[in-house]
Amino acid sequence: MERRELIQWLVATAGLPSLAFGRQVHRRPLRRSLSAHVERTLTVATERILPGAAEANVAAFIDKMLADWHTPEERARFLAGLPELDTRCHTRRAADFVACPEADQVAVLTALDDEVTALRAQRGGGTANQHWFAMLKYLTVYGWCTSEAGMRALGLYPMAGRYDGCAPV
Repeated sequence: MERRELIQWLVATAGLPSLAFGRQVHRRPLRRSLSAHVERTLTVATERILPGAAEANVAAFIDKMLADWHTPEERARFLAGLPELDTRCHTRRAADFVACPEADQVAVLTALDDEVTALRAQRGGGTANQHWFAMLKYLTVYGWCTSEAGMRALGLYPMAGRYDGCAPV
């Protein structure tokens, strides 16, 4: 899926009110709940999914969303699936995900995306949204689109915060 398609999908499914919510999440103080290795893995994975995600600090956004927004079951499912990136890279290169070359990282992420796409193609397709990689991809796009860097790239920054109808010009 291309960046433009992802952004269109995010806006179509979540709408502009969710952009305002995402901006609020970016502004909250960070409570680090992920280990340094998990945070490095998230940073690299989000950058491979959506270039510019590292600059937008999407890994910290995901950390906040997992800690403050998702249920303990969703958080556990996400964190239980994340080591699969290292497992697949060990199979390819005998190295952790962050130590693999970019081409291998992209190949692993593409294979996971293909698996989620196959789940969506099955009758019902509801289990695809429960897959940890679908969560990672959605949170990456959501985090980037609601960051200042993402909103500037989309032409949505500064986002209107109030209306002053009688303001002097």
